[in-house]
Amino acid sequence: MKIGIIGGGFGGLAAAIDLVDGGHEVTVFEAEKKLGGLAIGFRDPSWNWSLERYYHHIFANDRAAIAMATKVGVPPFFSTPKTNSLINGVEKQLDSPLSLLTFSDISFLSRIHMGVGLLIMKLIGNGIFFEKFRVVEVLPRWVGWEGYEKIWKPLLTAKFGPYLPEVNLAWFWARVYKRTQALGYFPGGFQALAEGMGKYITKRGGKIKPGTIIKTVKQEKSGAWWVNDEKFDRVLVTTPAPLTDKLIGSDKIKWPKINYLWAQTLVLELEQSLMKGYWLNILEKDFPFLVVVEQTNFVDKSHYGNKTIVYLGNYLAGGDKRLKMTAEKLLSLYLPFLQKINPAFGKKWINKSWYFETPYAQPVFPTGYSRQLSDVSWQPMEGLYVANMSMVYPWDRGTNYAIEAGQKVAQMIKDGR
Repeated sequence: MKIGIIGGGFGGLAAAIDLVDGGHEVTVFEAEKKLGGLAIGFRDPSWNWSLERYYHHIFANDRAAIAMATKVGVPPFFSTPKTNSLINGVEKQLDSPLSLLTFSDISFLSRIHMGVGLLIMKLIGNGIFFEKFRVVEVLPRWVGWEGYEKIWKPLLTAKFGPYLPEVNLAWFWARVYKRTQALGYFPGGFQALAEGMGKYITKRGGKIKPGTIIKTVKQEKSGAWWVNDEKFDRVLVTTPAPLTDKLIGSDKIKWPKINYLWAQTLVLELEQSLMKGYWLNILEKDFPFLVVVEQTNFVDKSHYGNKTIVYLGNYLAGGDKRLKMTAEKLLSLYLPFLQKINPAFGKKWINKSWYFETPYAQPVFPTGYSRQLSDVSWQPMEGLYVANMSMVYPWDRGTNYAIEAGQKVAQMIKDGR
């Protein structure tokens, strides 16, 4: 069969690999000039590795991503960087049972309550039944009120903003269940993985068409599909659901209508390290960013010109005033708060900065979401298939789940479903 795939992120690339391995004729269309989706990288002339626009890593149990990377010759490496939290002006490690026991900002009984609650979640193999509960209603009882108020409520409020009351507990369970202390990365960055997958596809006869804007996707009476001016037997669309609706027509695809958050990052190249850990969750009030990620406390700075690389990250609802700011104004807003993390920090530390934003980055999963998904969501029309981040539920967005979704749809196509 001749198959067109719209979207050169990891879902589309994974599907293309399985399909070319099955002997099918595959063409991948990507609007960006490079493959990788949200993991697309950029590279300063002084760096020898690419860096993602939006911070990325994989977990030690991300089997699909590890297997795919190994298959295309870009196996990951793993280390155990520190995940810390900023609370009462102090950066404290909070990424393991032991660090929780020594976390003195909540009472000892609250630490035990939270530890037991999280352990039970970790031991539950399938937590989809949690989806009937909302996080804001049940999580305080599950992890304890003090722990919720001081740790989880600030994080969840900063991430989901006005959408927090919608979020179901299965999403939270999945985050706890899948997390590992060991984190993985790819030599050359996630861009190297995307390029490795692209090379695998083209070596086996597939076509990659970067920089291609899709203007029309339509079906003719015979059942064949057209993508722009090319004809295909089957078409797979991997763009976010709202963009897929625009391509195909929202009246033709019946799937859940949910809210999404924008991703926003300001990336800084600094002369020296900002903090102790790799990941810093902000538990303080009124900070204008959700998380600080010091890439070079995870990946050796020799790959980035021996400079310190720091992300300042947000998930934001559309219309948030921070999305309307220039990079310069955003940096001015952030500077006093960076000094709260490290009082020695000054603007003179900053060599360069880069700004990125994108819509539809984080789906917001409401209660009962699994009942709204069905095989129709994956194949809404004859010959048309869909796989995107709103369909990997209850798992959160990530490379591993994009690959799994692409492989699931590829199998459906090969099975003739």
